Amino acid sequence: MNDAVRRSRQPLLPWRKPWWLLVILAMLLAGFGQAWGKSQLNCYMQALRENPQLNAMEPEQRALFWTTNSPTLTVMKVDYYENQEPWPLLHHASFKTLWIVKWTLALGIVVLFFSLDALFLKVAGAWHLRAALATIYLIVCAMMAIFLGLAPGEFAPGEGGYDVATELLGFLQSPLPSFMLVFVRWLHARGRQPADKTPA
Repeated sequence: MNDAVRRSRQPLLPWRKPWWLLVILAMLLAGFGQAWGKSQLNCYMQALRENPQLNAMEPEQRALFWTTNSPTLTVMKVDYYENQEPWPLLHHASFKTLWIVKWTLALGIVVLFFSLDALFLKVAGAWHLRAALATIYLIVCAMMAIFLGLAPGEFAPGEGGYDVATELLGFLQSPLPSFMLVFVRWLHARGRQPADKTPA
């Protein structure tokens, strides 16, 4: 059997060594965790925007304000997550600190998911596609920067450019970049499969 036929008959993913399943599970868990954390940050920061008096309060006063006014706050639900109670640590942070934490977290998320995507390529037997993966990340990050540049103010949810950048970040926070590369490689190998030659 020549190499072309052997490659065309390979499965999409190596089922004999399904380490890629653990990588996908790690991606899903990390994606849920970061979305939950980002929702908490966005919700609390929006509360600080809508209630400027919170910035001058002590942590205990902030906690009491939140408990008393949470039924009337308009920011309890962010990105499909409903926050019944903010993390107590948030009551100790200023808006500027939360803003820095939020964007440091966003950068860390991109690095984390790039590492997981690269690991997926490694365990899926597609390590030679790592340059293509890096190219995808560079292009998507450049597009995110462009749309964030179009967002006015403090890059808050609801701003057009911010929301588009968030959707692009969501693409990177999934198994899609590395899985698409593996899938395209598999389709390419299938497309190059030689036609069966039947004797006349």
